[in-house]
Amino acid sequence: MRKFRYILILVLAAALFGATACNRDGFSKADFEITDVCLRVKGVNVFQYEPYLSQVALNKGRKEFRAGTDTMSDYFLLKMSELPREDGQVITGSLQWTTDDDIVTRNALSFKGERIDAAGTVWLWCAAQKITVVMKLLN
Repeated sequence: MRKFRYILILVLAAALFGATACNRDGFSKADFEITDVCLRVKGVNVFQYEPYLSQVALNKGRKEFRAGTDTMSDYFLLKMSELPREDGQVITGSLQWTTDDDIVTRNALSFKGERIDAAGTVWLWCAAQKITVVMKLLN
């Protein structure tokens, strides 16, 4: 029985290691379930789009995407080197967002376009800072 426990622990540890090894950079298929505009930093929702309380805007000329509450007390602003066009594309940019008591800015971020769907939803991932941005390519 004792030997069985050790084998079970080894199997569970190997399964856990295998599950995390497949997701080395932190972006997972579960992130694709997020379809609303949002900003996640290290797995924590920093901003989540609420249809009746939020607004979004894309300035294609300035390559900026902004999402915020109607009062702009909570928002994030992504300034990109170029607009995402295809899966796997790498873009650089700066990101600014609000917290409860501060405005945080990160510059020179490298985002990988994980996916762009037919509706124009874009999933961007910055592995270095563990930041997920879900945005919309608006017309």
